[in-house]
This record gives sequence, structure tokens and C-alpha cells, in this order.
Amino acid sequence: MNPSSTKFKVLAAVIDHYEVKAYGPTVDELADEVGLNGRSTVQFHINDLRDQHLLTNLPNRPRTLRATEKGEKLVELMRSYGEPD
Repeated sequence: MNPSSTKFKVLAAVIDHYEVKAYGPTVDELADEVGLNGRSTVQFHINDLRDQHLLTNLPNRPRTLRATEKGEKLVELMRSYGEPD
């Protein structure tokens, strides 16, 4: 995953949001944070990151989206090489 990719930005935004607020972001909050216009685009990236076991959530429960341990380690590793501006 490229650190400038939208998927990386979504994953990092989920981690950052959870660290600050101790609960997961909404799709709208992620769209604003990452700079995407459509909820469906954000949902596509969330679903793909779930399929890669980088994000998880409790079904039918609001604000439970968070990174898995694998996702957190990936973001930490990629940030150690320098996060894009």
C-alpha cells in the first residue's frame, strides 16, 4: 500500500480518530478527513480494508470502526518512513 494512497489515508484517519476520541469515525467524518466527496467511495475503501484484515467493526453497532493490530502496525511502519504531505 502506497502511503499516498486513499486507502492508507482512510486507515490512518481511522487510527487517528480513535486515538483522539476513543471511538470510531463515521463514514461522513472519514470523507471529510480524507477529502472525498462520496460516502460510497469511503465505504468502498472501508470494505476493501476490512477484506485485507486492516479494519474491523462490530456489525450493526455505530462508531465501532477501528484498525486491527495488523492495520496499526502497517500505519506505524509506513509513517516511520515518512508520511506524505
